[in-house]
Amino acid sequence: MSVMFDRRGDTSPPRPLPAALRRFHWATVALLVVMFALAWTFDALGPSPVSATLVDLHRSFGLLILAVVALRLLWRLTHRVEPLAGAAPRWERWLASGVQAALYLALLAMPLVGWLASAMAGDTVRLFGLALPDFVPMNEDRSDRLFEFHGFLGWVILALAALHVLGALRHHFLKRDGLLNRMRIG
Repeated sequence: MSVMFDRRGDTSPPRPLPAALRRFHWATVALLVVMFALAWTFDALGPSPVSATLVDLHRSFGLLILAVVALRLLWRLTHRVEPLAGAAPRWERWLASGVQAALYLALLAMPLVGWLASAMAGDTVRLFGLALPDFVPMNEDRSDRLFEFHGFLGWVILALAALHVLGALRHHFLKRDGLLNRMRIG
């Protein structure tokens, strides 16, 4: 069994991350599940009044993700997070940091690209019914390219999330270092 040691030789499981950070994390996860479910559903339905409603919900939840991730980044910039004890190999630290940074970037970019693409398509973007101002001129060609990029970012987020989950499962089942304790709910 692999055990992590901190500088004092303590072998106790890592302490949970601050509650605010854990709430931001799990809120992001829940919102992403909703977002992908909505996207895959309206895509499968094709054009219809129901899918139009689902698209509006998808946009609203996308803007909510943008707000949650922005608040999460603001929190991270203003609060110190206790580093994980123990000496992980450099490649592991680099990969974990890279995946986390790429996830943050993609989670910020995706709703912004979707918002821009929708606005360029001439659609009114609504936040749970509240119409947001149009801020760009209509351009269907650019809108189409941005929607393609928006879809690509969705796959990027899924791939990065899979890497993130695989890393957590590696820590839990192979390294048995208690890392998952840092992100526990409650």
